[in-house]
Amino acid sequence: MPDVTINLWTLILGAASGLAGVMAAKFGNRLVMGAVAGAATAVILTIARGYF
Repeated sequence: MPDVTINLWTLILGAASGLAGVMAAKFGNRLVMGAVAGAATAVILTIARGYF
């Protein structure tokens, strides 16, 4: 039976990016602002992962 593993960093990254996207969607064009904030959060946290 195959094992299933869950990468916690992926969950944290997804949750933080989603939260940032929802919070930023209150301003301007909702789709664009949410996408930009989510992507920026993902990039920042990916870079920060190297320091943890």
